[in-house]
Amino acid sequence: MEDLRTAEGAPSSPTRTNVWAMFDRIAHRYDFVNRVLSGRQDVLWRKKVAKLLKTGSPRQVLDLATGTADQLLTIIQNVPSVESGVGIDLSEKMMEFGRKKIAAKGLSEKLRLQTGDASQIPFADESFDAITISFGIRNVIDVSESLREMNRVLRPGGRTHILEFSLPAQPLRSAYLFYLRKILPHFGNALSGDSYAYRYLNETIETFPYGEEFCTLMTQAGFAKVAHYPLTLGIATIYVGEKPKA
Repeated sequence: MEDLRTAEGAPSSPTRTNVWAMFDRIAHRYDFVNRVLSGRQDVLWRKKVAKLLKTGSPRQVLDLATGTADQLLTIIQNVPSVESGVGIDLSEKMMEFGRKKIAAKGLSEKLRLQTGDASQIPFADESFDAITISFGIRNVIDVSESLREMNRVLRPGGRTHILEFSLPAQPLRSAYLFYLRKILPHFGNALSGDSYAYRYLNETIETFPYGEEFCTLMTQAGFAKVAHYPLTLGIATIYVGEKPKA
């Protein structure tokens, strides 16, 4: 895989410290901007996560970096085995919108959101049958620590499902990089009113490990049967890993 972190024109990796404050600023437009910038592909990608998760028939699900709870809501509406779900995030304003969406669908007894860090998950060992994190793993300060934490709170045989942006292969990659660097930041700023947020998005997508490189991190964190599923020509990828049974 070409190392885009040293490629000509590639940005440096931005700091993730207090990134929740940025999400607080854009919370009121977050869902709308996601739909526009992805052409509603983000909705289909979350459904793909739910479809993969469904095969494991989980009952208790944890969603990390839950934001406005889109992934949790997609799961509860598409995975009949799920009895309850918890979402954690450091952005209180994002979760405010998520709680309103959950309440509007009459799901407050099944789903709850609480403050929490994906790198220091506030639950006991082996608490959940499945874990999801959608477009959040690239925002944590220590990715390997977060993966180890996911493994810790999973029950043996449970699976982690990670949905994240990635980079497509050539010849699409060149056009996609032009979009990320020259179009997305300006368009995102126009829609959200926050110029930094969508420069940050571009920079984190380009500098974050993906494909086999990210699968290696999952294996090193203790996951087995690690696999990845590119979506929409590689613009996004779902990674799945299982906690080995004793």
